[in-house]
Amino acid sequence: MTPQSTLEALAARRKAQFRDLISENTAYPLATITYHGPSPHIATKIIVGILASKETEPIFKEWQGEKVADDVQTAREVARFVQEHEVARVLTSEWVLSCPHEEGVDFPEGEDCPYCPDWH
Repeated sequence: MTPQSTLEALAARRKAQFRDLISENTAYPLATITYHGPSPHIATKIIVGILASKETEPIFKEWQGEKVADDVQTAREVARFVQEHEVARVLTSEWVLSCPHEEGVDFPEGEDCPYCPDWH
């Protein structure tokens, strides 16, 4: 297996595990906290999603920065956002899940992100 295919397999496995946790949830409101970055080892974006119930659309808020995952002020803001929505359960990824760029927004759909070669 090449290093790239190993990273892709790891990312796919992490995403599948995270989706399984969400599908098993019965407590609402639910918050998800995910980390994204240019490589599997560096988080430059945190995305928090709040789901009030299975029938509602999620509310998203994001924080970005070079050391966002280690920033105390960001952690306080994330905690405040979750508390404001009276969240019953928080699911978080333990790893960086993907590139911080959005397909179709930052680069064309169906292509690899040109800014994050570690995810190709």
